[in-house]
Amino acid sequence: MADILSQAKTRQCKIAIDTLIYDPVHRQLSKAGKEIELEPRSQELLEVLLQQTGTPIAADELIAKVWQSNFISKNVLTNRISTLRAIFKEHSPESDATKLLVTYPKKGYYLNAARVSLVEAVEQPLASPPTPSSKKWSVHLVYIAILLVTVGLFIRLTPQQESKITTAPASSSVTVPVVELLLHKVNVTDNSLKPYIKAIKTALLAQQIAYPYINVINQDAPSYFLSQIDDSPYWPGSRNTLFSDYKLNLRLSKGRSDFELIAQLELVFHSSEKRIFSGEYSLDIKALDSGIARMTADLAKFFALPAIPQPQQNDTLAFVSKTMAAQLDSQQLSSSEVNYLARQLLQTPALEPQKMTHWLERMERDFPNPEEEMEIWLGLLNFKMGQHENARERLFKARFNNQIDNAFIYLVLSDLALKESKPDLFRLYYLKSQVSLSLVLPSKQIFTQLDPDNIQQRCLGAWESLIKNERLSNDLGTWIDIFQDYCDRAQTYFPAPQAK
Repeated sequence: MADILSQAKTRQCKIAIDTLIYDPVHRQLSKAGKEIELEPRSQELLEVLLQQTGTPIAADELIAKVWQSNFISKNVLTNRISTLRAIFKEHSPESDATKLLVTYPKKGYYLNAARVSLVEAVEQPLASPPTPSSKKWSVHLVYIAILLVTVGLFIRLTPQQESKITTAPASSSVTVPVVELLLHKVNVTDNSLKPYIKAIKTALLAQQIAYPYINVINQDAPSYFLSQIDDSPYWPGSRNTLFSDYKLNLRLSKGRSDFELIAQLELVFHSSEKRIFSGEYSLDIKALDSGIARMTADLAKFFALPAIPQPQQNDTLAFVSKTMAAQLDSQQLSSSEVNYLARQLLQTPALEPQKMTHWLERMERDFPNPEEEMEIWLGLLNFKMGQHENARERLFKARFNNQIDNAFIYLVLSDLALKESKPDLFRLYYLKSQVSLSLVLPSKQIFTQLDPDNIQQRCLGAWESLIKNERLSNDLGTWIDIFQDYCDRAQTYFPAPQAK
């Protein structure tokens, strides 16, 4: 992280941002000596980005520093980022503004350090006087750029595909940087193929989560962190998610040899079930991960996203076929294997404390800076074992980027806040948990639950509705005992019932 702003103030010099110059003393942005007008919020945002040049800053952190509030919509930040990019594009048309002010999916925003540097404070040459209409057109250009970005949030590019892939007709529209995708269902044409479902679901889920330009909506479902990956047709979280852009299904059939599977991939709009992408893939049973990587690469190509880096060389089928004891004893685990194993451990009724403590300590050594999902899995394991301080630290760190909006995680965080007698944090996470449940329950039901009388009588009322839901009862059943006294401890922090 380079604090270019502080360095410039200390050395009493200016900052070059591509072909623009920022004077931190007078807080002025200019091009060839001509001042560029910045609104106060845009100026503050630019200075925060200059304080951490080259390092992604999470949206929540930017909002807290610029607006001094945790209740500002992220759309406000997105619009301000678009405004800054429009200014960069207008005054440095030869440069790509998106490569100067970079969006790092699931991480935040940053200024490209290669295009920001310190310069000595020298007099800039005088610019030619602007024509009377130039300022007016500058304002128009800014608003046009913002409008284009906003329109891009609702339009998807459907590029031409290779001959083996059939798609809906292409349209000339704007590409969205991050795609919301639900991994939904795997069907088999023959029961003899069932042993491969678990490995295929595990590998495809791991590859999609690792790819920053695809947001796997399954992670936001309450049951995602409560479900095992098994040979049932559905991915964790897929049956109780109401919203996503796209839904992915697979159909497995036998190949021409005993070592070949045929996987037919189908991508549909979640709202209409209209198919927009399909492809057929030959999967070598001995190298399932490589075949699934081709699917992942084709999805990225279809959405016109950046090329996907080569995934880790895993043998997912061999790993998931081992006993849990053998998996725990594996000496070199990949991040996807840790996530899979932690998920299975969470659904194990009784964990051997000494062995689990040893394994968690090993994970801490082997993965000192885990990705967001692994941090959550390890945090939940600590929580289940009663190691609340470690659980709180891991879950809080994982929540820092606020990319996974999961009601169950918020419920755990609210319980940890109760245990630490922190009423404000408890209320915050309790409310976040209720709001996140609107992904799977009618919003009217959530509003009803927030009535003071209902909260006092049934503080987990919305969760009780989920438990009665056949699709979630098995997932939540092993955890509900942990929250038996939750409402008793929460009573003092809820508003009193209103007098009739």
